[in-house]
Amino acid sequence: MEVSFVQMFEARHVVVSAYNSENGQMCAKKEVRVISDDQNSNECLKQLNQEIALLSELSHPNIVQYYGSKLGVDNLPVYLEFVSGGSIHKLLSEYGSFSEPLIQNYTKQILSGLAYLHGRKTMHRDIKGANILVGPNREIMPADFGMARHVKFLNEMLSFKGSAYWITFIYLLRLLICSLAVDIWSLGCTILEMATSKPPWSQYEGVAAILKIAESKNYPEIPSHQSEDAQSFVKLCLLRDPSIRPPASQLLHHTFIENLKDRKNC
Repeated sequence: MEVSFVQMFEARHVVVSAYNSENGQMCAKKEVRVISDDQNSNECLKQLNQEIALLSELSHPNIVQYYGSKLGVDNLPVYLEFVSGGSIHKLLSEYGSFSEPLIQNYTKQILSGLAYLHGRKTMHRDIKGANILVGPNREIMPADFGMARHVKFLNEMLSFKGSAYWITFIYLLRLLICSLAVDIWSLGCTILEMATSKPPWSQYEGVAAILKIAESKNYPEIPSHQSEDAQSFVKLCLLRDPSIRPPASQLLHHTFIENLKDRKNC
């Protein structure tokens, strides 16, 4: 079987394409190597077990499907739905920014998946281009649920996890107490990523990016070539107060999304 690397979480935690020789099904295999006396390995194993528990309860067209897992002597492989197009981040790196109709299409599908997750009181917590996979027929599937948590884990929500460019400043300051709105903020940042092929505040790095996001009261730069509907949608996603940020179910009825049905080629 030929195996090609799709992405890497860290040296002991990779995702590869695989083939089920019993039913002929392609799948993605996510694996962590188990080293009993290694703290990093044990942390990866714990995180992967949490992801398994969450994914095993999910079923939605815009959520990567979980097939199964089996703990071995020195590894834990997890089998997931194979999505052949790679990530949005990969496509942006290779082909540049997306057209607005395509962004509408992708955003609607991401929102559909988020509305399903949030209806189950579950936060993804790491929405960004690198964690959103694209299928051959433009199916969009948020993946990598290693950071995802159910809202009942209130105290755990205060831990700093995720990717700096996509995370709301309130979350970074540990003032956000278990709000599903964190994913909406990240969606707004991902839309800007799709429109510009880079994340908002990308001119800053590391701690500088975190401080800029935390201290700024302004929106990140929104491309002027985007339509009024697109700009309005992004600004709603990036409202600083999470309590007034619209939920995914409401954003599905925004004109930026509803106008998609009038586009025949997107």
